Amino acid sequence: MVVINAERNLEKILENKYKEGMKIIKMSKTSQELFKELKKECPHVPEKELVSLFKSVAAGTKMVDSAIIAAAHNMEYNATHPPNPKKLWFEEFMTDTAKKLMKPKDIKKNKEIYHELIDLVSHLEKKYDNSDKAPDTAIFKRRITTFLKEKVKK
Repeated sequence: MVVINAERNLEKILENKYKEGMKIIKMSKTSQELFKELKKECPHVPEKELVSLFKSVAAGTKMVDSAIIAAAHNMEYNATHPPNPKKLWFEEFMTDTAKKLMKPKDIKKNKEIYHELIDLVSHLEKKYDNSDKAPDTAIFKRRITTFLKEKVKK
């Protein structure tokens, strides 16, 4: 029930922000011009989100236009540069051979192997605790590949 109310409240806030943004754009020639320019410069940003930018906490200050432009360009960048798919923390230590033996998501699902892998990585990292040297990932990769070869054989 709390989640539903929070969602409704959020929807109301966003709708009010959009309505206020539309009022600001309609009342100001400068805002209208800025809005038209942003629609051209940021074609991947939904119009509703651009309009909502005009209702800002900094309204009435000299830096509002700059803040709106920066936010719109940031939204355009995010729309055209999606984030890399999330990897599990240990994937960077896995060789192609290791990934063929057992996929990272399958390692995560197998609690016994996953906990043993954590212990292995922790043990390898301990060697570098009091050292100024960065850990050698090649060692991690070899040890994890060997570890998975032994586990998959069982």
